Amino acid sequence: MPAEMASAIGNLRLLPLQEACVRIGGLSLALSGASSDEVRLSRELQAFQNFDENPDIEIEVEWVDQLQRLRSAPVFDSGALWTLFLDGPEYIFDFTSAAFGFLPYKRLRARSGFRKAHLILSREALRNHQPVFPLEYPTDELMITNYLASGVGVEVHGCGLVDSDTGGHLFLGHSGSGKSTTARIWETFRSPKILSDDRIILRLHDGELWMYGTPWHGEAAFALPGKAKLNRIQILRHGSQNRFTALPQARAVGEVFARCFPPFHSQTGLERTLEFIKRALDFVPCYEFEFRPDRSSVAAVLGSANHD
Repeated sequence: MPAEMASAIGNLRLLPLQEACVRIGGLSLALSGASSDEVRLSRELQAFQNFDENPDIEIEVEWVDQLQRLRSAPVFDSGALWTLFLDGPEYIFDFTSAAFGFLPYKRLRARSGFRKAHLILSREALRNHQPVFPLEYPTDELMITNYLASGVGVEVHGCGLVDSDTGGHLFLGHSGSGKSTTARIWETFRSPKILSDDRIILRLHDGELWMYGTPWHGEAAFALPGKAKLNRIQILRHGSQNRFTALPQARAVGEVFARCFPPFHSQTGLERTLEFIKRALDFVPCYEFEFRPDRSSVAAVLGSANHD
């Protein structure tokens, strides 16, 4: 066990632990540390706070004076905030940003399966950036999506909402395809519960496909911790009319996979994500939805829902 990890775990055991717990996508994630500052939740995560005595995922938090760069070569670079290294069965995510200096400001050591992890924060890098939220995006998303990739579910790029009359509706799309626009149109004309305008988690339960809201919202900033059963999946495409085109399953699998967030660093995770999408599409159909960005698109969806 690395010295930094052994020292951290030893110190945590000498002090009464503080704990915070959130539930995202039907999964509970518990954060523990030696003080309340080490388990502080951001405003987005506070809406998902939900205590669980037996969490699915456990993360221990600890501060060190400074984090050094790892000498080994990375196995994956996100191209943004984090880089992935391997240390035996452990996945090590180093977070760096020009705003925090040259060295890592945070390190996440996750054990195989992503059920337990150790989160280390650098005092030097973060001393002028208070308050600190240890689980701040993308740390929370990394733990959840990698756990889901065991075959439990998948995170997709989509707008999910719950209409009081017709239930859950999911609209998948790349950036710029109209997810936030769709959320605003529905908010104006139907006042639904909008679970997210950007990222939704899909899970299967007893042969039914369910969607869950996440705290990782888009430009319209909709994020709620609700869930809803789905009867179909809709792929958004801008158009001059409102039209639904049923997709053959093989193409539907590809379209959904292209709009999901699998662990590209893991061949096994990619395969299980693809298998999950195939299973999900055994239970619900998938349509391409060419839509007009106005009230008529809402009427089109409501009309099609009455025929499901």
